[in-house]
Amino acid sequence: MDFMSWSDEYSVNVAQLDAQHRHLVGLINGLAEVMKRGSNPGELSALLEDLLQYTNFHFDCEEKLMARANFPGLAEHRAKHVAMKAEVQRLLTGATTSNATTAMKLMAFLKNWLSRHIMGTDKQYAPVLNQAGIA
Repeated sequence: MDFMSWSDEYSVNVAQLDAQHRHLVGLINGLAEVMKRGSNPGELSALLEDLLQYTNFHFDCEEKLMARANFPGLAEHRAKHVAMKAEVQRLLTGATTSNATTAMKLMAFLKNWLSRHIMGTDKQYAPVLNQAGIA
């Protein structure tokens, strides 16, 4: 059973962003699986770095589409991305240098943040992007 399951309710009706959100869910599930089986620190560190890099790529794509659609909440949305990246970086340091409890805190944070962010913040831009012809 997956740590986090994709649900159609997460869809923001923008194919590119939905695919990226699905990929993020997959990365989180892969990371959870590696943690569960007890990976070596190097493998864990590489997976966490991949997750961080993909998250940065996704945020950049999302922000570019919001700018293209003149989404009025872009600055606030971008600030949430910055805060999330800072928190993940803090947790990443602990997850790669500490114990399994810290790593599981990171996983719970990622799962909760992603689902809340998509369902709350991301759903706000969907109609504006769709109205601008971005689907």
